Amino acid sequence: MHTVAFPLDGYPATSRPNNMPYSQKIIDAVAKTPKSLGNQLGRWAVYHDFPVTKIAKALGVTRQTVYNWFTGTEVFVGYRDRAEFLLEILRTSSNADEAWRRICREYNLTT
Repeated sequence: MHTVAFPLDGYPATSRPNNMPYSQKIIDAVAKTPKSLGNQLGRWAVYHDFPVTKIAKALGVTRQTVYNWFTGTEVFVGYRDRAEFLLEILRTSSNADEAWRRICREYNLTT
């Protein structure tokens, strides 16, 4: 197991174990990408080890679309409000499990 440093806006740099679901390649790509809505979503997803599959399910997009957003592709206008809301849930949750429970409740999803 190796450790990565991953700074977040308004959040001190942290060292945490890289326990899936994100490869070091994805972590590095997200870290190097200019900050945008999609990139911030990616930073918080990596921080919480929150799976791309759950973000895709909540937003109704493919996993590839989510990865594209993480690394700089603009979030489509039709998804911005939902993506911003999901980002706020990730920002204000203490961990991935709490975030997923809140997302399921807010988006009417089953776990």
